[in-house]
Amino acid sequence: MKDFEKLDQLLRQAISSNDEPDDSLNQLIIRQVREKNRMKRGNRKKMPAAIIFAILVIVTSVSAFAAWQLLTPKQVAENLGDKSLAIAFEGKDALAINQTQVSGDYKVSLLGIVSGKELSDFKHSAEDIYPDRTYAVVAIAKANGAPMPGMDDPEYDEVSFLVSPFIKGQNPKDINIFTMNGGYSAFIRDGIMYRIVECDGIEIFADRGLYLGVISNTFYDINAFNFDSETGEISPNADYKGVNLLFDLPIDPSKGDYEKAEKYIQTLSDEQSSDQKDIDEEPVDLETLLIGAAIIPESVQEIAPDKEGIIAYSFDGHETRTPLEILFDEGQVGFSNNIYMGGDEHTKNIIVFSRDADGVIKGMTYRKNNEDAKR
Repeated sequence: MKDFEKLDQLLRQAISSNDEPDDSLNQLIIRQVREKNRMKRGNRKKMPAAIIFAILVIVTSVSAFAAWQLLTPKQVAENLGDKSLAIAFEGKDALAINQTQVSGDYKVSLLGIVSGKELSDFKHSAEDIYPDRTYAVVAIAKANGAPMPGMDDPEYDEVSFLVSPFIKGQNPKDINIFTMNGGYSAFIRDGIMYRIVECDGIEIFADRGLYLGVISNTFYDINAFNFDSETGEISPNADYKGVNLLFDLPIDPSKGDYEKAEKYIQTLSDEQSSDQKDIDEEPVDLETLLIGAAIIPESVQEIAPDKEGIIAYSFDGHETRTPLEILFDEGQVGFSNNIYMGGDEHTKNIIVFSRDADGVIKGMTYRKNNEDAKR
């Protein structure tokens, strides 16, 4: 077996190991290796660099190896062309976390987090209202060491991930990255997915307790986590079929601001009520309403009611949750009479639901500009 093949085998053994040696042992071996590198040549044959490297890998824990191997938050921001954010991740307000958890077939590392005003080169429209933003960096890899598919690989979209902050005391279905004006940027490097997620600043909730959740879904899945309404605790659902991880965010509780946080929660509640409100009780001619509107193909989703009979539809940062019995009368097929509308000053979004003769329910979003919406 060639040297590089032996090294590869040792690397795989190190990655699969669950043993974590004492840090003093790591430091002792590192010092010994450095001393050997400084020794003058003599009769003793010098240890090959590949073997020294292999020794270091073997005695390094899984978490330490991952932290050594992965890019830093600064490097991730640099790779995404965000120089200002890269600087912010090196600043005094940034938290280097470097925690790794495994769920199912994936290993997720929370690398770091930073909050503040005007930290990024790429301004989010929400900053005009909420100038404070939070940025967190995660790395997602396959637990077996196989590379994550590249963005141009057909398999890339087979498994999607949602990375979102959650607040202790608030149901994650109501407050998550969608409702908190969130978004993300990502890339694949050396078979590892790196993602920077951003949202409205969460430090105002630091005195309550904060989490960062990761699930294998494009949108928030109400089955991924359990919410205890009495204690406010959020925990992974052990029966969930997929990735559902929670990281505790170690943000200084003194940064919390109860009154500001309550005001923010009320604002979100008002916005959701406005976006998801029912239209007038009088019957609406859907055909007339949709004149000038175009369906968004990627918005069409097949939806099944959950165990409580709730239909949950999420698209473009907005979620509607409606009991099946409200959407459709018994035996009704075709479009539902309940329609949801939202949008901004430029466009109007119209969310409609349909059910076919086989009972398959679909949610979809139509969009038209406001000039057409006024007709």
